[in-house]
Amino acid sequence: MATKTAAHPRGLYILFFTEMWERFSYYGMRALLMTYMLNYLLWQPERASGVYKWYTSLVYLTPLLGGLIADRLLGLRNSIVIGAVLMAIGHFLMAFESLPMFYTALALLIAGNGFFKPNISTMVGKMYPKGDKRRDGAFTIFYMGINLGAFLSPLVCAWLKQHYSFHYGFAAAGVGMLVGLIVFLVGQNRVVKDVDAAIAAERNASAEVDPSTPAEAVAAENVADSGGAGATGLAGLVSALYPFVMIAAALGIAGMYVYLFSVGRAKTSELIMPIAFGGVFLVMAAILLRLKGKEGDKSKVIFLLFCFAVLFWMAFEQAGNALSIWADQHTVLKIGPIAYPAEYFQSVNAILIFILAPIFTMLWVNIWNPPTPVKMFVALVFMTASFGAMVAGAASENQMVSRVKLTGSVPAGVDMTQLDAGRLSFEGDSLVARGVLPLFARNAAMTAAVPKAYAEFIEGLEARTKDASAKAPVTVELTALPASFEDVKAKPDDAKATAALVGAVTDADGKVVSQAGARIVFRFEAPLDEGMKVELTNAATPRAWKQALEALATATQQNRVSGMWLFLSYLLATLGELCLSPVGLSMVTKLAPARFGSLFMGVWLLASSVAQYVGGSIGESWGKIPPVQYFQIFVVISVIGAAVLLVLSKPIRSMMHEVK
Repeated sequence: MATKTAAHPRGLYILFFTEMWERFSYYGMRALLMTYMLNYLLWQPERASGVYKWYTSLVYLTPLLGGLIADRLLGLRNSIVIGAVLMAIGHFLMAFESLPMFYTALALLIAGNGFFKPNISTMVGKMYPKGDKRRDGAFTIFYMGINLGAFLSPLVCAWLKQHYSFHYGFAAAGVGMLVGLIVFLVGQNRVVKDVDAAIAAERNASAEVDPSTPAEAVAAENVADSGGAGATGLAGLVSALYPFVMIAAALGIAGMYVYLFSVGRAKTSELIMPIAFGGVFLVMAAILLRLKGKEGDKSKVIFLLFCFAVLFWMAFEQAGNALSIWADQHTVLKIGPIAYPAEYFQSVNAILIFILAPIFTMLWVNIWNPPTPVKMFVALVFMTASFGAMVAGAASENQMVSRVKLTGSVPAGVDMTQLDAGRLSFEGDSLVARGVLPLFARNAAMTAAVPKAYAEFIEGLEARTKDASAKAPVTVELTALPASFEDVKAKPDDAKATAALVGAVTDADGKVVSQAGARIVFRFEAPLDEGMKVELTNAATPRAWKQALEALATATQQNRVSGMWLFLSYLLATLGELCLSPVGLSMVTKLAPARFGSLFMGVWLLASSVAQYVGGSIGESWGKIPPVQYFQIFVVISVIGAAVLLVLSKPIRSMMHEVK
């Protein structure tokens, strides 16, 4: 008669709902972040991707420190509470408009996630004794909670953005985090009891020794559990060499960026993360060199598979960056007559996870449960197909061409090859665009036509107005007007800044007929922001050039492509995610030495930090290279990763010993 599987502890469901609401807050805010920076702050993709890169990479880097603090000082429960409080404050600060508040909010979210993320995952693992077959299923259930929150939040936050403003959407994310904190505070005693019960069960199991077993055999078994002989052959060689590979990679990458900085090819800020990642790898390599035998092999597997997880997440996390831009700027946002926000696409992955996770749970338990390296290989194959779909969608969009007649010629000094990734051209008497001409590309094209002296004047206003306020407004005059300058009586269109054209000759209707001897008087009641800068810059753009670009941007909206390409990409990426993410979390709890449980979980989450930083750095090239070539980068990366993992799969499996 089959033995009935025990039910999961009730504490799992407390953690399920805590994590669900925390992910509601994270993914709700992330769904709005890129479109907020591009469409509200009017940043170019390079700047927006740079901020996104720093935010998301630090969100996944701080769990390493948070896990260490929890292990050595605060404990799991206190760390989770501290993290939740910091994140709730951070999300609510996003509801305010000023840039200093925006950056402060991001900093609090980064710090709070560091305390929260590794410790709640570790707590799930601690509710199951060693060898408990329910552990993988528990992490899949836990992962469903993550994705339930991730599904609901873009729908709610994007709806609020669409009908009210971005800041209402950000505030909703703060409410979600507050609910998660309340759930954990109410149910924390139940969670602690379940963790204590699992620890007691494991202690009792290890104390039960068959009296007929010779003492020497018991001693040998205990040695095997705590250490044991390491792998031999190729697996043993990989195990022995890998810490030194980590050391060489850490020193090599950090050294390369130091060299680039020394010759003026890298900024100071570009040194920070390579050196930080390099430092972490050096410390982890030192720990791995101290771990011997079976324990050392298992620990090294975590760091080997870490590399392939980085390649997977580099591509997967484009969802919040390049794919977010693609949805907003290049995709048809209608189903029949019904329009919807671009951010709704960020719910697709989550609802697919929620639907498919139970199927994968049954697959692993009842039908096919390959070793972890094989699952990760399959994940990279799915990711290759996912971005193959995006290459096909981008190629389809690139084939559509729009033309608008330009009166006159291209303004002097404008390099057409540098506009919209080279997809904007001048042929005959017309401006020609392939695919969609996005808002940020149109603004960049207008800026390119502005006289250099005027553009430098506008850039200088940032420093001159940094202390401007309603009580202490800053007044600035511009006397050398560009010949193309428009009547600015209503520009910039912002309550915190005004401009007036003084001394111009007007006709009876008030229309400017001569600017000879005129000057512009600017009055700022707030520091110059990107929106004001764009308006002031566009005011000096030659009229014919501006009109042609605006008409072309409107015409290219018909070149948007079906959302099915994006949906197919999300579907394939989700299939890959289910082969890697919950399996990876479970693997760490099974392979990591008990004394390094939270630390190694933080290291595993560091894979996402490295991926976000590298993927975000690639994202800074969006708008500089065409979408087809951009998506091809991730196809190539995924193919290479899958091929290398296939070669190393057998030795990695040997290094895992009895763990699958």
